[in-house]
Amino acid sequence: MFFFVSKCPLCKQKGKKVNSDTILHHVKDISRISDKGYSYCSTPSCDIIYFNDKETFTSSTLNKEVGAKDYSSQGALICYCYNYTKLSLDTIGLIDKIQIRIDNYGCRCDIRNPSGQCCIPPIEEAIIQKAVPKHKKRERIKIIDATYD
Repeated sequence: MFFFVSKCPLCKQKGKKVNSDTILHHVKDISRISDKGYSYCSTPSCDIIYFNDKETFTSSTLNKEVGAKDYSSQGALICYCYNYTKLSLDTIGLIDKIQIRIDNYGCRCDIRNPSGQCCIPPIEEAIIQKAVPKHKKRERIKIIDATYD
């Protein structure tokens, strides 16, 4: 059995498969969506959001900014179920607030989040990245690399 790895045509990084409901929720012109499956490009600097072997959707073809992308504004969403923006990354206890809402009301990250995944892990990483000064990030990377050696 062969497994095909979908790579983004622009940044060449491996994509993550997303279901058709996620694509339908985010793409402005749904008539452009084919029956072929799509993958999500999680590379922050890449302009492509969704792709398959014949078509791509960029930020300009979606109905919302994708907060996980570097070029998105501070008003872009990072939690699509509860409308937290990139500005919210400075909020003390943000992860706890989101988790409480999920526990009480549930979530629909599988459709609302462009990646089709839960928003909490990338928000945690963004908070860490924002909190660590640039010169310390290099040290953190060295420590992580040493841990896996």
